[in-house]
Amino acid sequence: MSDRPPVNASPLTSILWQAQQELLPPLQFYRLCQQVRQQSGQTRLYFYTPDSAFIDLNNGIGVREIRRFLDHLARYVRGTVQESDRTTFYLKRVRLRLKHKTQTKLLIKKAGDDCPSPLSVSAMKIDVEMAGAGMIGRVARLRINEKDFAFKAFFDPDFVWQHGPWAEIPIGIRLKYCQVTKDVPEFLFSGLDWAVWEWIYPHTHPQSRKEGITYQQFAQTEGLTKLNPLNRNNYNPHNIRLDPGGIQKAYRGRRFQDFFRSLLFYARKVRREGWKSLTPYLKPEKLRYLGVRLVSLIITGGSPRSVSSGMNWQTVLTKKSNVKHRELS
Repeated sequence: MSDRPPVNASPLTSILWQAQQELLPPLQFYRLCQQVRQQSGQTRLYFYTPDSAFIDLNNGIGVREIRRFLDHLARYVRGTVQESDRTTFYLKRVRLRLKHKTQTKLLIKKAGDDCPSPLSVSAMKIDVEMAGAGMIGRVARLRINEKDFAFKAFFDPDFVWQHGPWAEIPIGIRLKYCQVTKDVPEFLFSGLDWAVWEWIYPHTHPQSRKEGITYQQFAQTEGLTKLNPLNRNNYNPHNIRLDPGGIQKAYRGRRFQDFFRSLLFYARKVRREGWKSLTPYLKPEKLRYLGVRLVSLIITGGSPRSVSSGMNWQTVLTKKSNVKHRELS
């Protein structure tokens, strides 16, 4: 492990290197990214190169084009409220002659829209199915060339706290670098308001994942917080975590600070969207979970251990879709 970033590394590469060496707190990661954005004039930053399944050179879709599409998709996913909603996008880079000039354009067509002629023949196809949503963001399953990916579009991406992109992206980078993939999904790549992770199926078992270490092993050596096993929506039936949650360094007073930041988050949400924005969190199932978690924290002194029964959103998605795990029509 190198004790310094690569020679002549770009500012963005330096951030990635720092995030690989240690778990960066959300505020530190946010400030580093803001510095790069101000210095470079770039409004969008990206971490890691997209998986090869996202590249289709035959249709002119390279790294730049797929990132532009995922920026677009993040806005679409955030604005979709119907769970299990499905659609298909078609992508193609074409050369168009406009006002006596030839320009290269990325055409994005959603199934059901009027189809531009270049897309009526051939294009890159991406199936999108909404999987579920929480207070942090909405997750969609992407299917590209028979491969599935978890795409998370974050709500309120400009708010810095122990959840959201400024927390989950550095968590993903650190866990990926240290090969913590035995019982958590692998982080693949991201922008600043969306991230792509490995898709975990209901039948995925830790024993079938030959490489990597468990989060518990890693957390013990790094002094990180434990995963909360009470919310079964965040696990598959074999206890593989579906997202990193609010992983951070364990320190005295952490829970008080987390509680304070959470109050700020919800107060800000109510001020912008009204009290109706809290409706999803007032459902009986959610209130029951909060009650169980509170009792568990009191009994165990802040470290919930027991696992309650329940069903994760990927199992629900599969049942609602009435398809096999690897089928997305």
